[in-house]
Amino acid sequence: MAKIIVLLRNGIQLFSFTEDTAMKFFLLTLGWYNFLGSLLMIGFFNEAFGRKILNEWTKIFREEFTLSYWSRLWLFWAIGLNIFFGLINILAVSWNYPELLRFLVISDLVAYGCFFLLTVRAYLLKDLDVGGYAVFVIFAGWLIWGVSTLFVG
Repeated sequence: MAKIIVLLRNGIQLFSFTEDTAMKFFLLTLGWYNFLGSLLMIGFFNEAFGRKILNEWTKIFREEFTLSYWSRLWLFWAIGLNIFFGLINILAVSWNYPELLRFLVISDLVAYGCFFLLTVRAYLLKDLDVGGYAVFVIFAGWLIWGVSTLFVG
């Protein structure tokens, strides 16, 4: 029983963040999420793989995924930005500038707020399939977590 109490106490200490560590944990997690997500997106250059992920497995979009000139351009742009912002979030944790951490969290909140609004637009235009509703949960989760890191401490 004493071991369980020690584990619980250590677990609570693990999740009792200061503002600085809360922002670092958020940025690190979001950075790796974006960076690894961009690696997955590289696979979308294979049209069959993109269809499997976006149309069959996750059922995010109703419209069939195809690789046109514009979708390739969008993929290249999205992958590049995800890699860049993912690495910035990951590296910023070690720079030890609290103002920069706060700025990055706010920037991430603006980006994910835009993503959330674009998802609402896709919903209103009936472009989302059943799996698309999970995107609301994911984006809302990042937004809530990000906002909460700004008020810890």
